[in-house]
Amino acid sequence: MTPQRDSGPGGVAAGAGRLGRLVERVLDGVLALMIATMTGAIVWQVFARYVLDAAPYWSEELARFLMPWIAMIGSAAVLRGGGHVAVTALIERLGSGPAAALRIVRDLVMLGVAAVLVIHGLAFADLNSFQDSPAFEVPMSVPYMAMPVGGVLIAIMVVIARLSRPGADWALPDPDAPVEDEGEGFVPVAMRAAEAAREGEARR
Repeated sequence: MTPQRDSGPGGVAAGAGRLGRLVERVLDGVLALMIATMTGAIVWQVFARYVLDAAPYWSEELARFLMPWIAMIGSAAVLRGGGHVAVTALIERLGSGPAAALRIVRDLVMLGVAAVLVIHGLAFADLNSFQDSPAFEVPMSVPYMAMPVGGVLIAIMVVIARLSRPGADWALPDPDAPVEDEGEGFVPVAMRAAEAAREGEARR
């Protein structure tokens, strides 16, 4: 599940935070269903092939169809919670003003990449729409549509992330957000550093 993060007690930030949590819950549910379906199809394929000696014709294709959808929807689902790899060496060495400007540039680049995914993804899906898949005999545009749909979802989550935390870097874990501690190795570095800083101030 994606971690919950909000900014501010009210106004646009709080509303965007609530909307972000709602979208994340929906995406998490869709992802859970897709992953369970793909896992079941693969397990059944292995069992049927090596135990029953009768491999199903549809299981491999179902798994291949679900994989791009899981990847694209998952990319959007974890975005607001800082689930993607973030290199912060440059931002950490900049002042607050330049760092904020750089974050805006990053957001615009991400929106541009999302637009490329939508435009070219639609064109690629349309290009392959005349071809049917061997097993299900559905248009091959079905798996390729994951690209434009994922682009739309990523763009939506970038906007929601920026509105929900307007003065912070949403690509990093929020030290003040309630995130379940699953052990020392699973606590984000930024949260451990913030906690250590607060403990140091308390000792003074």
